[in-house]
Amino acid sequence: MKHSLDPLPGSGLLHTAAGMHKNPLGLIALFIVMVYAIGGIVLWTAKDPFYNNPSHPVVLFLALFPVAVLLVFFVLVAKYHTHLYGPGDYSNQEHFVLTGAPKEWKGSTTGIAVNGKPVALDDMPLLDRLNASYAQMLECGFVLLHQSEVLHPRTAPGNGLYKVRVWIEALDSTSPLEEIESVTYRLWNDFPQTVIATSNQPSSFDLWLKIYGEFPIMALIKKRNGDTFELTRHLDLPGRPTD
Repeated sequence: MKHSLDPLPGSGLLHTAAGMHKNPLGLIALFIVMVYAIGGIVLWTAKDPFYNNPSHPVVLFLALFPVAVLLVFFVLVAKYHTHLYGPGDYSNQEHFVLTGAPKEWKGSTTGIAVNGKPVALDDMPLLDRLNASYAQMLECGFVLLHQSEVLHPRTAPGNGLYKVRVWIEALDSTSPLEEIESVTYRLWNDFPQTVIATSNQPSSFDLWLKIYGEFPIMALIKKRNGDTFELTRHLDLPGRPTD
């Protein structure tokens, strides 16, 4: 039977500590260990007069810190336990997504719910405007989609680099892409060319971008019958880099 040897004393502990950063609970534990390690070093290197002063701030801190940690953990576990785990702690990643979902929504195949008490919408002009905008969106018959790929991962303080494809897709078979004459995209102001148009229907009027941050994009669809529609989408990226 082979036995693995630890080449460096304590390296197993370091390996364990390095893996604790993957969720908030591990980060809290590392912080507590670090605080006690610093306190232990202070006590170890303190001079004799230090031990003659039981009300020294360091002594009071080391005495009160465990009580504060206990209270904080009680609040976290009682009210915010869903925020103590990372995606890697779930065998099924869907469970991580469902963690923050409203209780009445969980377990249902279809449904609708919001966190907290729903707000009653009694503003009829606002409701009419919302319904009209939704009907206009459906009347367009098309949606704006995008897909992202990481080219260079983000490393602080450097930015990542992402490849993004943006394209138009029909809501259903009643709105074929052949109805579209051209699509004009409006990009973020940082681009050297903020407006670009395409009439390439076989490629779904796609637009390719190399970017390092998120931003909203607008597409102006011009149909062959002369109708025009505007679609908007926020280009979110893996890891949600904002710059």
